Amino acid sequence: MEEKNNVRRSLIAFGVLIVLAIVMLIAYFQLRPTGSTGKKEIEVEVIIPEKENEEFTLHTNAEFLRQALEEAELVKGIESEYGLFITEVNGRVADDTKQEWWCITKNKENVNYGVDEIAINDGDHYEITLTVGY
Repeated sequence: MEEKNNVRRSLIAFGVLIVLAIVMLIAYFQLRPTGSTGKKEIEVEVIIPEKENEEFTLHTNAEFLRQALEEAELVKGIESEYGLFITEVNGRVADDTKQEWWCITKNKENVNYGVDEIAINDGDHYEITLTVGY
C-alpha cells in the first residue's frame, strides 16, 4: 500500500512540475520583447562627429536589431556576457584609447537594451553614434 502511495505522490509531483514548466514557458513568450515578423524596412543612421551622417535602409526578416545589422554587414564587435559589444560600424573602429564607443538610440531617445535585445518593427529608425568618454 505504501508503495502505491509513493508512486501516486511521484506522479502527482511530476504532473505539477509539468504544469509549472508550461506556465513558465507561456509567461516567458508573453513577456519577452518581440518585434514584428515578416519583411521589415528600418532606417539606421550612422553618426560620427565632424563627418556627414550616413543613412542606411535595411530590409530584413530579423526580429532583433543585431541580426539586421549583421545581415547588412554594418557592424562588427566582440561577444560579452551581455551580448554583442559593437566595436566597428561601417568600417569605422571605435578607438578605446580615446574612450570612443558606439551608442544606439531609437528616434534620438536612449534604448535600455543591448543590440541583441532590441526588438525591431517595420518603419523603425535607429541612430548609431560614435561617442567619446565613458
